[in-house]
Amino acid sequence: MGTLTAKLTLISNNALTDSLNLTLSDTLTTAVPSEMSRIFVLHSAATVLQAASTGTYYLYVKNIGTNSRVVDIRIADDSVFASLDIGEFCFIPMKEDVGIELISLVGTEVVEYAYFKKG
Repeated sequence: MGTLTAKLTLISNNALTDSLNLTLSDTLTTAVPSEMSRIFVLHSAATVLQAASTGTYYLYVKNIGTNSRVVDIRIADDSVFASLDIGEFCFIPMKEDVGIELISLVGTEVVEYAYFKKG
């Protein structure tokens, strides 16, 4: 078993009518397997990150490409639940046994990802 510290900070003086200064953190327990990598995501076929039978896990995805292409994150039934522009990222605690796929809307894009099995 391992631990992973997740932090989220949102700061703005003009996104809302009042100033925003929110910082949250949590220590998450993880187990084997965990993985972090970079991959090329195509537009012609989905790239499977996690099969639908992998239990519960934390998912991190960042679009690190340079081609100004959006990458969609979808569950294995082709339902898109997030779209990442260049530089955008997400960190999501995934429901049990949900498969994850990535697909670029146009061309090929580079994505950094990690998954951490919940402990």
